Amino acid sequence: MQKASPFVMVLVLAVTAMVFSLRSRSSPLAAPTPATLEDFSARPDPRGTPPAPLPGESGESPKNPQPEAKPSANPAAPSTTASPWPQARSDIPPDTMATYGTLPNGFRYIIFPNSEPPKRLSIRLHIASGSLMEADDQQGVAHFLEHMVFNGSKNFKASELIPKMQRLGIGFGAHVNAYTSFDETVYMLDLPDLSQATTDLGFSVMRDFGDGALLAKEEIENERGVILSEKSSRDTVSERLMEKQFAKLLPDSLVTRRFPIGQEDVIKSAPRERFTDYYSRFYVPQRMTFVAVGDIKPDEMKAKIEATFASMTNPADPGKDPDMGPIKQAEGLETSVFADKEVSSTDVSLMLVRPNKKQADTAATRAEDMVLDIAQSILSRRFERLSKIENSPVASGSASNSEMFDYLELGSIDVTAAGDRWQEVVPIIEQEFRRVMDYGFTEAELAEAKSNYLNAYQQNVKEKATRRSDGIAKEIIGAVGDKSVYSSPETDLDLAKKALELITVENCHAAFKKFWEAPGYHLVLTTKEEPENATKDLAALFEESRGKTVEAPAARALQSFAYTNFGKAGTVRSRKTAGDLGITQLVLSNEVRVNLKPTD
Repeated sequence: MQKASPFVMVLVLAVTAMVFSLRSRSSPLAAPTPATLEDFSARPDPRGTPPAPLPGESGESPKNPQPEAKPSANPAAPSTTASPWPQARSDIPPDTMATYGTLPNGFRYIIFPNSEPPKRLSIRLHIASGSLMEADDQQGVAHFLEHMVFNGSKNFKASELIPKMQRLGIGFGAHVNAYTSFDETVYMLDLPDLSQATTDLGFSVMRDFGDGALLAKEEIENERGVILSEKSSRDTVSERLMEKQFAKLLPDSLVTRRFPIGQEDVIKSAPRERFTDYYSRFYVPQRMTFVAVGDIKPDEMKAKIEATFASMTNPADPGKDPDMGPIKQAEGLETSVFADKEVSSTDVSLMLVRPNKKQADTAATRAEDMVLDIAQSILSRRFERLSKIENSPVASGSASNSEMFDYLELGSIDVTAAGDRWQEVVPIIEQEFRRVMDYGFTEAELAEAKSNYLNAYQQNVKEKATRRSDGIAKEIIGAVGDKSVYSSPETDLDLAKKALELITVENCHAAFKKFWEAPGYHLVLTTKEEPENATKDLAALFEESRGKTVEAPAARALQSFAYTNFGKAGTVRSRKTAGDLGITQLVLSNEVRVNLKPTD
């Protein structure tokens, strides 16, 4: 399960091109979500927006369409080295329900049979390329292409694709969607039935997305206004703060110069050649993974995938991953204030930013991650308790860590100030942080956190049989992007149990200290209007707090469940059965009415 992200960086996760979907790079065994942790990848973010449907506007197909954007089979193309599956270097078994395959051209696929809902199929095309792969004069092209694949392709004229989908019951937005991120582009189709006409259309569309877009000059011109309007609509508090925050925290990183929505001048005037260049070098089979989840037979689906995608070719000179640039770590305490009149709350964050190289997804890595996740969740729980004190300056708080792009590691301790009382929040963050660094955690805190985590994994196992295909497809796409093993809920539970058995207050404390020891930190205030001398005041308040003594956390006795004696048992006064509904209705002696329905 996913962890909450730092407040400052979560803005990125909410703003990618129309999701600009950026995930926490945590393993599937990362922190389940106790009440104090938010799952930023799944929840609607209050500072951002959910994925928006792609626009359905398209002009008429030109009388003399441009030649296809992608080159045909290139005999000079080098032999393809397929991306290895994460399980190839892991001791974690993938979910046995999934069928994995790689075509000779490097195109990968995952097939997962699932009958909920029946007679439906969810297909996804993941392309390991996003705005980070753009050149300076292509900023915005990756997202622009996400629109253009709907506006004329080998098999569909610009004006006919959407009507064809609608005639088969495939609704735009409801069943068809896409998003562009910094490091990936994903196309999503949920097919409403398994008829040959519907599945043939779905596969033809996905193949055309991959290498069949015409990218006609006239259609590019027609779409520029749509993209500019979308960019204008994205002038939100999230984006404005995100740009300021990244410029401060990652001044030399490519990330700060590659927001997926792009630059207005590029959107207005980029020639067709800049589109075909990106499309031909990065929309290549060796960067693609196809996911099919639904009420299907794996052998039949495998044959259809091979027939559809095996003829795709890689260019002789495919695009390469970019140099991401250096990461400047804070030295000492570096304070910043980010202000915007539309900010909904005042937040104070203590952050670290440093380079990171993602480790292989193994049982040992997941167990190691869980120790830190448990520690962060305990500190989050402490902030929750502080928020419940009468007249507390803390409205909410959390501690978290996450990874981005196999490049960057983030840590953040975030507190939302009640009534803009940020001056009172700064010493609370400093002292609670120092309390953990100096004294660690109590046995009662650890027991509560471990119980929450175990319960989350147990619930995943219980809910396995009722998972919807689109939800499973989303999970698999997440694993593809994270380069993590897509393991079963049972495997996750087994690994979690083994990891939890070995977690102690001592190794939780050690993991927290190891992660948070750094040459310096960013102390960030986000608010509506920047107070006078705020950066100096932040530093002064933090330094003043450092001079105050903090005590070890008070030991809290483990409380037994309070409700064990329910008094004298009553009786059942009446009983009747509603046979058509399979319900037994009871009336108890205290007039409580009960409806009983056995289920699987």
